Amino acid sequence: MTEIPRRTLVTMMNALSSGVVPRRGLEYIAVGRRRETETFVNDLEDTAEGGGAFRFISGKFGNGKSFMIQMVRNYAMDRGFVVMDADLAINRRLTGSKKEGLNTYRELVRNMAVKSRPDGGALELVLQRWIDEVRQRMSAERNLPLKDIPAGDVAERLARETSAMSGLTYYQDFAAVVSAYWRDVSSGREDMPSLRWLKGEYELRSDVRRDLGITNMVNDTNWYDFIKIWAEFAHRIGYKGLVVFIDEGVVLYKIQNRVARSNNYERLLSMFNDIMQGKSSHLSVYVCGTPEFIEDPDRGLYSYEALRSRLVAGRFENGYDNYLGPVINLRPLTNEEVFVLLRTLRGMHEQRYGYRSEIDDAMLETYLKTVTCAIGQGMVTPREITRDFISLLDTMHQNPDVTFSQLVENRTVSPDRDPDDDLIEDLEV
Repeated sequence: MTEIPRRTLVTMMNALSSGVVPRRGLEYIAVGRRRETETFVNDLEDTAEGGGAFRFISGKFGNGKSFMIQMVRNYAMDRGFVVMDADLAINRRLTGSKKEGLNTYRELVRNMAVKSRPDGGALELVLQRWIDEVRQRMSAERNLPLKDIPAGDVAERLARETSAMSGLTYYQDFAAVVSAYWRDVSSGREDMPSLRWLKGEYELRSDVRRDLGITNMVNDTNWYDFIKIWAEFAHRIGYKGLVVFIDEGVVLYKIQNRVARSNNYERLLSMFNDIMQGKSSHLSVYVCGTPEFIEDPDRGLYSYEALRSRLVAGRFENGYDNYLGPVINLRPLTNEEVFVLLRTLRGMHEQRYGYRSEIDDAMLETYLKTVTCAIGQGMVTPREITRDFISLLDTMHQNPDVTFSQLVENRTVSPDRDPDDDLIEDLEV
């Protein structure tokens, strides 16, 4: 087995044993999903060339949605993209009467990440790296030390370098705030109004006018326009573009108020149309949810006719998988793929604790047969299989007298209950 860096290995084992997707090291445990991965790679190539994609990733609970988007997220960062991600929640939607859309924007910006800052919080890093590069060029052009270049000249140069974005709504405000950020940094100001504005933290226009001399700010209505600006800005300063991941789409499906639900679907439609019609550049967006979120004719995306007509399978697909359409349905892993995953997990556990497991390949087959017996009660997901298998390895490693047969053979496994059932059903306006 490939040697995994210890920090990555420990992080992965901790996450997998808790039933969550690790941020690092997914390439070590990736099995299957070849055709889906090819689609995402092609999307990123299109995004780097100035286009983009908007896709829905559909899959049942524990079937690999979060794993898939995390793997694509890491792949995008490794290839020079800026990424943002957010999980929708009761107070984070696409629009709402209590700034739910703005809250989603704030979460996306808070989770901005690049290769050198993969865990989020990369906003200032991105800005400072660009400003440093601009100052270095000015220093070379003028043959002056960095400290001798006037801060005002740098601010003017920053504005000029973003002038190609002038066709975007709110471009002038964004450019002015970026220049103000440099002035805040160069003056040593700790409370930076520019950062508050970029993060969407202002509540009142009067405060924005007082602090920054402009009138516009990020709000519940226009936040997607600023995502488009971030995408083009990322490209202009040397990145390949922006990739946005929005998980837990089922939150929108769970909204009881029909008007509020329709408003969120309308916002989703406008974002979809905007990207697919080429009105944005260097931007891709992926939204994850359960099949019900998409296909339910009463409350899902199919209940909104304009979305249904765009997302429904073509008349001639005849049940075949289509990995190039707007909806990518994640199929369950095959038993062969799960077996490969189990072998990998066994090797990781041995490497993590420096021992040789007593579980051989025949026992892996027995374990797999045991857990798949639960299919009659409800599908056992890769998440459950992985978590329980690591627990089994932990138990046998700590209790040498316990045998595999005692723990596994002739046992039945009950599938977890979908945690979406625990969401608050009555999400009001």
